[in-house]
Amino acid sequence: MMKKMYNVLLGVAAIVAMSFFVSCEGPAGPAGTDGVDGTDGTPGVAGNLSCLECHTQAGMDAIENEYATSGHGLAAYVAYTSGANRAACAQCHNNEGFLYYLSATPGGVVTDIFNATKVSCETCHGNHASLEDGIEAPIRTIAPVTAIADGTVIDFGNNSNLCANCHQSRASYAASEAIDSVKVGGVMVKVEAGNVGIASSRTGPHHGPQANMLVGVLGYGNSATHAHTALGCTSCHMGESNGTEGGHTFFPSIENCKGCHSGATDFNIDEAQSNFDTRMAAIRAKLVEKGIIVDATGLAVVGQYPLAEFKAYWNWISLKEDLSRGVHNPTYINTMLTVAEAGLGL
Repeated sequence: MMKKMYNVLLGVAAIVAMSFFVSCEGPAGPAGTDGVDGTDGTPGVAGNLSCLECHTQAGMDAIENEYATSGHGLAAYVAYTSGANRAACAQCHNNEGFLYYLSATPGGVVTDIFNATKVSCETCHGNHASLEDGIEAPIRTIAPVTAIADGTVIDFGNNSNLCANCHQSRASYAASEAIDSVKVGGVMVKVEAGNVGIASSRTGPHHGPQANMLVGVLGYGNSATHAHTALGCTSCHMGESNGTEGGHTFFPSIENCKGCHSGATDFNIDEAQSNFDTRMAAIRAKLVEKGIIVDATGLAVVGQYPLAEFKAYWNWISLKEDLSRGVHNPTYINTMLTVAEAGLGL
């Protein structure tokens, strides 16, 4: 009896053990169909390729070589603007001064900068801290610029606004027979009996007042703009480079002018620069004759002068510092020349 019970238990255990290895299946269902495969997405542009549009070794070398030939790339003024009592110069003549100016309260005075470095890539370009607005070279600012001289808002609507921060007049020319003072070189000088006092041998707009010239607020005469005003700075002074013009040399390229002046071979289009030079030479000679400027240097002679002669001097020095020889704003420049000639009896 015990033996029979033992055999039964062994049989049950064997059946249980086999159940771990053998499964029972029902009848097979109908065969399913595969889904349709999705189409592959369009491959994106490799991240490095966007960077390499600018940052190839050859590309960066070319830009650095161009920049080395430019006035901006020279370090001649860094030592002069680095140190005490040079805050007014530091704003535009060294890297740290310009960055301080951009970060300061608008209209604030730039502090003295010590151990300054020259204007370089990072002066005008950011460091791609954000690429939300695109991959192109980031510009420090393209905000409209309020002119130091008279508060005029200068807005070219493009990267040229960056240039206008420094390429503008440092002093106002505003004077007329109806008022009794004039701002000369940043200080108010009394106008007595129709005379204007020139207080400094360097009275004038300072170097590089091109933004004021382009928008027609640099000198005496009815304000006017020109097609070049809308172009701003970069359209003519940058663009494609041949190594000596355009690009980061910042020298104007005649190739950039051919979109409007198709037959141009130089900047003396229709002899405009030659005519400008002739008129400027006659005005200069008359200023020397009247003792308003020194013949050898062109510097002003401190003293009191009739308002008409002061206007002639101011327009002459402003046109001289503009450096375009009549190109930047031809209509307005012609007016300034005419005012100067009339004031000197030419």
